[in-house]
Amino acid sequence: MSQAAAEQPAAAAVGGRGKGRLLMIVGAAVLLLGGGGGGAAAWWLGLFGSATPVTAEANEGAEPHATAPAANHDAGGRGVMMASAVAFVDLPDVVVNLQPANGRMRFLKLRISLEVLGDRTAEEVRALTPRILDSFQLYLRALTVDEVSGAVGMQRLKEEMLARVHRAIEPVRIEDVLIKEMLVQ
Repeated sequence: MSQAAAEQPAAAAVGGRGKGRLLMIVGAAVLLLGGGGGGAAAWWLGLFGSATPVTAEANEGAEPHATAPAANHDAGGRGVMMASAVAFVDLPDVVVNLQPANGRMRFLKLRISLEVLGDRTAEEVRALTPRILDSFQLYLRALTVDEVSGAVGMQRLKEEMLARVHRAIEPVRIEDVLIKEMLVQ
């Protein structure tokens, strides 16, 4: 019996050590795959920049108001989008009456900024601001409160306003309409 009793703790120690090793190996594999997957995702999304910084001298021959960001290639030959000079054009606040749904007057106040590429494009958009505001007024006055409520309504509003800006300032292009403030009263 003493020999059997001595073998049981030894077997338990060997089995316990094997489970500990197994857990350590599985844990290391999970960390390696998680870290490697996260690193691969970061590389794929372009979070690791190129080794060569972009300077003013490098852009000397470039067109001053390019409409698309320049592409650069990293060490793997994969195209990486380089950041262009983004400018924002703040428009005056827009306040309109919405169409009454139940006879009660409702108002919409918008504070909008337009995202453009380059200062030259920003100046062209600023010069055409009256056209943009006119197209907004005509569209916004035809809306009801239900049409601008919620995330879906706001997204539809942004898309429609982007299309109206493009029609108003053709051939100049903007990147996005940014709603800084939206108040329905």
